[in-house]
Amino acid sequence: MPSDTIMFTDAWGKSAQGFDPDQLSGLPVDLCQPLVDAFRACGAGQKPATRRTTWGALRRFARFVADDGMIGTASDLDTAALGRYVLWLKKEGASRAPRGAHAVAFDVLRPLLIWCQRNRPGALARDLEIPWNPFPGRRTHQQPRQRLSPDQIKAILRACYEEIDEIWARFQHGQEVIRCPELPPKTLRGQGLDRWIWRISRIERGLMPDRAALEEHGIRSSTLVRFWGGYRTIAQYFHITTDTLVPFFLAIAIQTAANPEPLRHIRRNCLVPHPLDEHRMIVEWTKAKTGTRQQKAQRRSFDRRRRYAAPNLIEMMLTLTEPIVATAPPGEQDRLFLTRSVRKEPARHSLRGRTEVIEHSVLRRAILRFTERANRRIEEWNAAHPGKPRERIASFAPALFRGTVATEHYRASGGDIFAAQSILNHTSTSTTETYLKSEATTRFQRQAIARLQDLMIAWVCGRDRNAPVTEPVEPLAAVPFGHDCLSPVAPGRDGSERLCPRFGGCLACPGLVIPVDTEHLARVLAAIDRFEQARNRLDPRRWSLLYAPSWRILTQDILPDFPADMHEAARVIAANMPALPELE
Repeated sequence: MPSDTIMFTDAWGKSAQGFDPDQLSGLPVDLCQPLVDAFRACGAGQKPATRRTTWGALRRFARFVADDGMIGTASDLDTAALGRYVLWLKKEGASRAPRGAHAVAFDVLRPLLIWCQRNRPGALARDLEIPWNPFPGRRTHQQPRQRLSPDQIKAILRACYEEIDEIWARFQHGQEVIRCPELPPKTLRGQGLDRWIWRISRIERGLMPDRAALEEHGIRSSTLVRFWGGYRTIAQYFHITTDTLVPFFLAIAIQTAANPEPLRHIRRNCLVPHPLDEHRMIVEWTKAKTGTRQQKAQRRSFDRRRRYAAPNLIEMMLTLTEPIVATAPPGEQDRLFLTRSVRKEPARHSLRGRTEVIEHSVLRRAILRFTERANRRIEEWNAAHPGKPRERIASFAPALFRGTVATEHYRASGGDIFAAQSILNHTSTSTTETYLKSEATTRFQRQAIARLQDLMIAWVCGRDRNAPVTEPVEPLAAVPFGHDCLSPVAPGRDGSERLCPRFGGCLACPGLVIPVDTEHLARVLAAIDRFEQARNRLDPRRWSLLYAPSWRILTQDILPDFPADMHEAARVIAANMPALPELE
């Protein structure tokens, strides 16, 4: 049994996290050591929260080994033993573990077992087969995710934008005063706010000092509270604070539909210029994939001409946090959502400033204060404008934004799950479906399916469905590569007609119908050839953004549906077809 504490250090060699191997006392000695080595190797590139989750899974596996009593050595860990572990997890999950925790426990243990097989050959049983998905369909009976109403989202965004305007105006005023070479003159009523800001800024080179430092320089906190709103308000003239960070975080979280935890660690270099549109900016961040813990890139593009677009808010955050970046730990100086808090040092019994990425618990409490402030402003508005009342903001969590935003995009797109999938950056639509699952979306899906079925039947049988028709019942709209669109105009959410959001990109349309015959295969082959010709002569980024998605649909989704013996005849037809337009 290893006795040394497992220590992880940051990039500068400072101890960051430690784990006690004695907590794995239920494991045999020859099994414990390889798993500890695997934990050291795999945990070196993980975040502290991920290491804690992995270590918890190891401790749970050690409890199973102790309860099972059939694994005396590492060679006893075979496929049957893992099968017993899966049953043990299911039993424990049904009794006391949180929903889905048993699946996560196995998912994070799997990489450690694979590491042992690769790097400690012979340590485990030779016939050990690690199941990839021992908990299939664990989301089948998942309850629909809670969502916020569209009115609540609008109310939260309005409150965020109101505070952002106040925060930005206050910060800009403070920076102008701090840059003044001389002390501003007195006002008729005393020192004046500008003189206080100027004096305070000279204590710690433009940062808001703690209360003890203010007292040492003859500035009483009671004076700031009485005249200028208190310590927290004065600090907003110098740099970002916990309270001023919240509206930016919430607004960016809603616009990007990002998971709150990855967004909390978004980096300062997250803005990337759009390669094609000078008015758009791409926001990029990373998200750890469950189980494998790989970093997956997330991105959304925004029109910067909108005043409160996410890139504009991020640039404000960069400016607001710039004064405190140098005081953050080296490993966090590249993060966007930094904040400077005040804590008491036990050894000195004094208050000292601390700069770091905002903690989850601190963010949660700050959101509660934000909600209280917003509701007070709403009450004042309703009292002054009884004819135009605003809705109060109910209690919420940022985790609700992702499913809410996805659902709204799904409805706005007319029931296109690919639109929601693009917003959420999911690899599989099955994952997106878990965010959309609700009675309202199920009803919307059934209506969309019925509408598409009616269009298909009308196309085949005619409007009366009694006899085939030789002419279309309605004028058809030509779309790329010679196909016809039966419904180029779709009803909008307000009942008005609008152009189908998929028009011009009809290969991704959920109602696309391509008959399996030689003539249509010829069109598909000709389109693939045209795409591949364009790939060889266009800028790679332009081709990847504009044409690669359609090429992948043609080659990976549509072409395999045609029989192989049909290709030769289709090639002959394609060679005699009129040339398709050049792609630019």
